[in-house]
Parts: sequence; structure tokens; C-alpha cells
Amino acid sequence: MPEFDFETEFEELNLVELESVKRLVQLLNNTLKSLLIYPDNNPIPKEFKRKLFLSLSEFLDSQDELKLDVEHSRLLFDEKVVYEDGEKEGGLAYVLHKDGIRELAFLKGLEQGEIEDLVEVMEATLKSTDLEEDMVTMLWEKDLNHIKCLVVDDLLDVDVPSAEDIPDDWDFSRLLYSEIVPAEQGAELGVEDRQDLTYKSREEQTRKLLKRLKEFSPEEVKSIQQLLEMDNRRRSLDGFLNILTEIFIEEKDFSEFSQMMETVERILGTLINMTDFHSAAKMVRGLKRFEKMMQKSPEHTDPLKKNKAERTRKVVDGAGEEENIKRISQILNEREITEFSTVKEYLFSLNWNSISPIIHMLGDLKGFLARRMVCEVLMEKGKDHPELLGEGTSDKRWYVVRNVVFVLGTIGSERGSKFLKQVIHHPDLRVRREVVTALFKIPGSEAGTLLISSLKDKDKRIRILALRGLAQRKEKEAMPVLMNILGDDQFKDKAPEEKKNMLESFATIAKGEAISFLVKMVNKRSWLKRDKHNETRIFAIGALSLIDAPEAKAALVQLSKKRNKAIRQACQYALQRIEYRLTRRDEPTKVTQS
Repeated sequence: MPEFDFETEFEELNLVELESVKRLVQLLNNTLKSLLIYPDNNPIPKEFKRKLFLSLSEFLDSQDELKLDVEHSRLLFDEKVVYEDGEKEGGLAYVLHKDGIRELAFLKGLEQGEIEDLVEVMEATLKSTDLEEDMVTMLWEKDLNHIKCLVVDDLLDVDVPSAEDIPDDWDFSRLLYSEIVPAEQGAELGVEDRQDLTYKSREEQTRKLLKRLKEFSPEEVKSIQQLLEMDNRRRSLDGFLNILTEIFIEEKDFSEFSQMMETVERILGTLINMTDFHSAAKMVRGLKRFEKMMQKSPEHTDPLKKNKAERTRKVVDGAGEEENIKRISQILNEREITEFSTVKEYLFSLNWNSISPIIHMLGDLKGFLARRMVCEVLMEKGKDHPELLGEGTSDKRWYVVRNVVFVLGTIGSERGSKFLKQVIHHPDLRVRREVVTALFKIPGSEAGTLLISSLKDKDKRIRILALRGLAQRKEKEAMPVLMNILGDDQFKDKAPEEKKNMLESFATIAKGEAISFLVKMVNKRSWLKRDKHNETRIFAIGALSLIDAPEAKAALVQLSKKRNKAIRQACQYALQRIEYRLTRRDEPTKVTQS
């Protein structure tokens, strides 16, 4: 029968004990942090003090005593490091060490009031600017029966040497165990004789300690999440989000996690009501990062992680739902907000499901600047979801439809054409004009077809705008339609501006193919409405001058010989335009050669 390995078992027990001590020290650390961050009447510090007392009492029930050795930047238990500051003047060990404490012991029978006194003394020491105050004196005044200290006279600032270095005349009266040096013993030395740097700047100590204190341990997770909602103080959101993330990661009970998410939803709503859109955006981005972390984790098959990701996404999706977005519109209408960058930042941070509610903001918002901000948001968010933007084209309010059309045109996605088709014959002229302008920027045959259909619009301005769009796109599919309109006897009766734009657009699109057609128009005679007919002939000559081909120039030279003075002058002017264009084109070449 093999011998039982008592030594191994003993080592394992020691490791368990060591980890317990580390957690207790960290809890002390976090308790002090909560006192420094929160006001006296806040429930969070009270809860930390209660948990610290219960945890220490549980440990002392089995161990009788917890003794921590204090070095300049470390705390040790059984000669093993259980806490380390990492920087000499910024942590818990330094706070104890600077006032002469070299050992801190907790004894069985510890009372909750004693724990509260200890951490409150530490807090007061950090916050105090009174150079005559020190932790040793304040602890002595508290008369703690179950918290003992080994103290070195802080006025001498002498550490305990190792045994082999102790001289025969060593003054052991410098060490006081279980007794605190009364203040009177040090009263004869003036303030100027104190050398410790912390007395020069108590505020700097506090700042460094806050920066250095470690994260909260998993054991504190549930207590924190229950108390977070009670704290309505505004403080560093980054630190708050870091704490929340740690809480989210460590929580093993999904029902508890879900309750935390409900708390987050309420906090988010509070930030919106306070118009703190920047902080709200930070919170949403933090939630999205956490969701992604849960999704990309190697343990993504873990049902808990999957459920956490889904629940987190539900919170972000909820922020973008109709009711919550409408609340933002109400706030913007009711309050005098002139700077919309943080509102835009928040709306950007939401998921794509917020697009439809954000579109509705265009109808709810009263201010032009606010609506413009919403359009900018939709341009960015709708890039990959034009089909969601397209829903806005069915809105009954013309200005909402016009803004949505503007956004679709700015995005320039071919997928937006089918939604523009739905409103190309909208009863409001302003909407139709925006549709045609948007079609300029959208590629694809469907956009071209829609522009061609606008040539039949009842308003001349829309028809002219469509002609310019077709010319800009050089839409070949428009040639048969244009030739049909140009060949109609009624064409000469159109307004001069429309005739001119139609002929020039035809020449720009058809190029060389338009030459013979335009020459025929110039040569055509009419005895009826001669003034309008001659006007059409002159516009056709102008269109010929736009065609960059020798045949067009030759045709104009031939037409310039006609007896009609107006026709001759128009041809001569057209030839001058061609020469000027050719000269401008050749100028860079001539400069280079010289």
C-alpha cells in the first residue's frame, strides 16, 4: 500500500490558502477604491465593507489570524507576495508603508465596526491635506482590538534589518508590536522635519492610487451589478465600462446577466434624457465590443457565451427601436441643441435596425440642422442597406421622401433605383426634381431608363433636368426617344430652353451619329411658324458645334454659305467655338515644346 503524500497535500492546502489571501487583499483594495470614488451615503462602499468583513471573518474562523507583511510596494503572506503596487507611490502597500506600518494582522473575533474604521482611516489619510495627520495615530485613536500593527517609528524611518545585520546595540524600543505610537511622542518634531513625499501632496497620492488599484474580483460581481443603478453620479465612463465588462465576463448565471442588461438599458435611457449622447455612444460601442468578444471567443460553442452575445445584441437593437429614437426627436425639439455632433455619434453607434426609426426622425424633427444631421447619419448607415432606406419613399410627407431620395442619390447604389422608380411620378415637384438629380449619380441601366421616362414629365424644369442627366451619363438608350421627339412637328413649339437642351443632349450622346440628323433639321424649311422654326435651326447649329469630329466642322462650313443671314451668323459663331476649343486643347502641347 503506497504511503500517503502528506507533503503534497500540505502544499496544495497552502496554495488554496494563498489564493484566499490574495482575494481578501484585493477585496480590501477595492473597498478602499469605492470609498475614494463614491460619496459617503452611497450604498456601494457600504456593501464592499460588509463583504470584506464577512470574507475576513470566514477566513479567520478556520485560520485564527491573517498576518500581512508590509514592504514599500508589496504585501506578503507567509513570505509570498499577495499584492504588488507596481509603482512606488501609487498603491495600497505604499499607503500602509509610508506611515510606518510594517505588519498588519487581523485576529479571530473581528468586528464589522473595526473593518469600517480601518478602511475609513485609510481613506481619510489619503484625502487629508493636514500634514500632522497620519494613519498610525488615527488607528491608535480607534483602539482596534482585532486589528494589530507592527510599526516602525515614522519619524526615524528605520526598517527592520535582517537577523545577521542586527548589531549588538540595536535599539529594540524602535519596534512596537500591537501598540500604536501616541501622537504626543512625535509632537516635538516640526512639520518641516517630515521627509515622506506623500505629506507634500495628498491629492497626488489619491490620484495615483485611483490609477493603480486593480480590477474587481469575480466574487464582487453580483454586489456591484445590484448597486450600480443606485449610483447617479457622473464619473469616468471608461472606467465604468471596464468594470461592467469584467462583470459581464465573470457572470456565470444567465438570469443574473440578463438582469444586469436591464440595468444597462435603464442607464442608457438616463444618459439620453440627460442629452449625454457622447457617453451613450461609448456605452453602445462597449456593448458591441463585448458581443463580438463573446461571438469570437474560442469557446463560442458555449451556450452561455452565445446567450450573452444574443442578450447584449438585444440591448443594442432595443436602443435603435422606434420608441427610443422618437424620444431623441422629442428631446431635440424641446431643448435648444445647436451642436449635433454627439447626437450623430450616438446614432452612428446603433445597429442597422435603427435605420427605419431614424428615417422617421426626418418627419418628427422641426429644425433644418437636425434633419440635415439625420441625412448625414443615413448616408453612412444606409450604404449597405439601401433597401431599408427605400422604405422611406413610401412616407406620406413629401419632405421625408425628398430627404430619403437625396440620401439614396448620395450613396449612389444601383440597388436604390427600384425605390426611386416608386416616386419618379410623385405629385410633389420637389420630390421629382430630387429623384432626377439622384439618378445622375446612380449607375446601371435602370437609372438610365428612369431618366428617359422623366422626359415625359408634365413640368418643363424636370424634363430639362432629365436631359442634362442623360447627357452627363451619355445614355445611348435615350437616342431613339430623343430622335422621336426631335422629329415630331410639335417639337418647334416647345420652349426655347427645352429645345436647346434637348438638341445639345442629343449631340452629346449620339456624337457623330447625330451629324446627318442635325444637318437635315437645319436644311428643313417650313412656311408655318417660321420664327420658331428658325429658332430650332439655330439651336441645331449650336448642337453641331459640340460634336468633336471633322465631319461636324465640315457640315458647319457648308451650312455657313446659306443665304439666310441668321443661319450664316449662327454657323460662323459655331465654327469660332470649335476653333477656340481646339486652341485650348493644343495649348499645353505648345508650352511643352517651347
